[in-house]
Amino acid sequence: MITSRQNGLVKSIAALKDKKARRERGEYLVEGEKAVSEAVRLGLPITCVLGTPELIAPYIGSGYNVVEADKSIVDHCSDSVTPQGVVASVKIPSLTADKPRGVSVVLDGVKDPGNVGTVIRTCAALGIKSVYLVDCADAYSPKCVRSSMCGIFSVNVYDVPKGTEEGYFSGADVIVADMGGEDVFSARITGDFCLVVGSESHGVSDVFRRLAKRTLSVPMSANMESLNAAIACSVVLYAILKRPIG
Repeated sequence: MITSRQNGLVKSIAALKDKKARRERGEYLVEGEKAVSEAVRLGLPITCVLGTPELIAPYIGSGYNVVEADKSIVDHCSDSVTPQGVVASVKIPSLTADKPRGVSVVLDGVKDPGNVGTVIRTCAALGIKSVYLVDCADAYSPKCVRSSMCGIFSVNVYDVPKGTEEGYFSGADVIVADMGGEDVFSARITGDFCLVVGSESHGVSDVFRRLAKRTLSVPMSANMESLNAAIACSVVLYAILKRPIG
């Protein structure tokens, strides 16, 4: 039973709240009963499960490194405002970005981790396997992981260096979400596409505007200027992919 914050394992897990440690170690933090349980169920590359005795009991004998700790210690390792008493450290997938295939999403300059996580959650719900991030919040930050509601476990997230967008997305059927586009609810989209969503404050960059085959918008009342990135992305995706046939 670990009771000290000075314990080496505790320090290493708590450090995953910081981006530098995540990148150096290639691991990220998963918090809470549901998320840890799902990570175990999916057989993710978990390096450690740390929690109170009653919460780690289901994982003893699972083959993972399972460690008991006082709840105050687990809370210290957690980034959540309301920690649940169990966390896990998980290896970040080693993925190399390639040109998009099938239906995919690009987030362009979205800095809010809650928005990034929510988009990943939406993509997981729709069966979209690829999300590309250009100059965005870290997809493996604790807030983003929590906001994805386990979606991060089943979606491939690729970091695309800013300035290299044309090399990845030229030739793709790029659709830009922008207030100046055609009404998404009357547009007819078939086949594969790559939806690009920018930040609420700056929109998409000029490079994606040049690459765009179409631009779609979500109609709103006159007193509203815009939707945040996650909501706009969700509405556009559901309007395209879940439109009734006929």
